[in-house]
Amino acid sequence: MSVLLVGRGFLGRAIARALGDAARLVPYAAIAEPSILEGVASVVWAGRHPALGTPAWRIEEDLEPVLARRAAERGIAFTSLGTRKVYAPSPRPLREDDPLGPTDLYGRQKLALEDRLAAIPGLRLTRLRIANVFGFERTAGRSSFLTQLLATLAAEGEVRLDVSPFTVRDFLPVEMAAGWIARLAREPPGGIVNLGSGLGTPIGRLALWVIEGFGRGRLVVEIPVERDGFVLAVDRLRAILPDARIDEAALRAAALAVGRRLAAEA
Repeated sequence: MSVLLVGRGFLGRAIARALGDAARLVPYAAIAEPSILEGVASVVWAGRHPALGTPAWRIEEDLEPVLARRAAERGIAFTSLGTRKVYAPSPRPLREDDPLGPTDLYGRQKLALEDRLAAIPGLRLTRLRIANVFGFERTAGRSSFLTQLLATLAAEGEVRLDVSPFTVRDFLPVEMAAGWIARLAREPPGGIVNLGSGLGTPIGRLALWVIEGFGRGRLVVEIPVERDGFVLAVDRLRAILPDARIDEAALRAAALAVGRRLAAEA
């Protein structure tokens, strides 16, 4: 079975590695090719419009619904990589049927894309709402938590937080996330699936694990305010993939490995 994987970013490349020979990895703009869906049994959208998350983004210019409509016409399964940011904040683990209520522009735009995809007649749609995926990522122009963390740790020997270190979030190593997404892409379950660790890890603890792996550095808290904490409920994920589990020891090992790689390349 051929899986068309759109997007050559951090997570897209990792999913392609997990899929191996089954993957056909293409850049975002490649969907204009008329024959792009030939021989494809499943599509995974890991692409991103350059303006997504900014006021310049327009849903009419985003290519994800365009490819999804073409997939629907051919009866091809379509998996969209979404975000937990579509949910309204909650002190308890977020479930797939919990209230929606994005608190930032990116979340609102991703929810608009979800709604547009869900309205496409006949689309065999799986929507993944993904936790904070982390790994060794130093891509220029990226502003993820880990990208910024690694940049300042390598350059200045510091990790600076603009949030309380006690803020709890759901973190998942990229290799594990990619492996689970690859398996779901081969047999898409349909509907909405949260994809995370199901664990609440304080941001400061994750940062200190990376520093430990790096071998030096310090943690600096610039704004000690707890905000944007979340944990995903992953019952449906585990019903589909019973072994989709991770514990704190594995999270720590993954963070240590990120720090060690940074030290090796610094």
